[in-house]
Amino acid sequence: MYKVQLQLVLALIWAIESGLPIANFTYSPIQQISKTPQTPPDPNTTPGGGLDPSNSSCKQTKQRLTALIPPKNLGLTTSARPTFWFYIPYIREDIKRGEFVILTQDEKTVIYETTFQLSQTPGIVSISVPLSSKYVLEESKTYRWFLRIYCNKSITDRADLVVDGSVKRVEMTAERERLINAASPDIWYDSLTHLGDVLLTSPQDEKFKNHWNKLLESIGRKELSKEPLVGPVLINND
Repeated sequence: MYKVQLQLVLALIWAIESGLPIANFTYSPIQQISKTPQTPPDPNTTPGGGLDPSNSSCKQTKQRLTALIPPKNLGLTTSARPTFWFYIPYIREDIKRGEFVILTQDEKTVIYETTFQLSQTPGIVSISVPLSSKYVLEESKTYRWFLRIYCNKSITDRADLVVDGSVKRVEMTAERERLINAASPDIWYDSLTHLGDVLLTSPQDEKFKNHWNKLLESIGRKELSKEPLVGPVLINND
């Protein structure tokens, strides 16, 4: 209040000294602007789709880096050490490294982290949590995960591409086992891994190929059903 009055007095003094008619003088208070404007979410991100490759140092590809996850990002697993699946449109020479990390839901504690390299074939790859008691996911708990790609042409230490999601471990029951065997998206990570593992050993199995295609279609990724199923990434021995 006093600040506004002082501004008005100073403005009137300036008008008088300048010879302006007081009757024609109008004072307009300065509008207050928020010092902390809200930043809108990045328009280049989609569930499972990561950042727009055109804004990174990575080479241009027809399909972008994609996490094979449900649209709402949260998928269920009954496994203490689940497997995660991604479409990565690059080969070994295209990237410096990839990183994968699993965190607690509050993102304060690292459960598992590793770096990896790709093979010579772009396509759908998997990353499995190692068979160690250190990396067990507990039942009824939700975890966050991130996959980062650092491309060869990058001149910064920041990841060029990032995809993320959530996984919740639930108890194995007879009904959930039935859903997994039926390739239901309800137990997402287990159903996808069950199909992926079978197709890696029997790629011409039409029954499982159809289930695989339907599962990808259920998350709006039907176009990826034509991409090669490459299998596990090459984990670095750090």
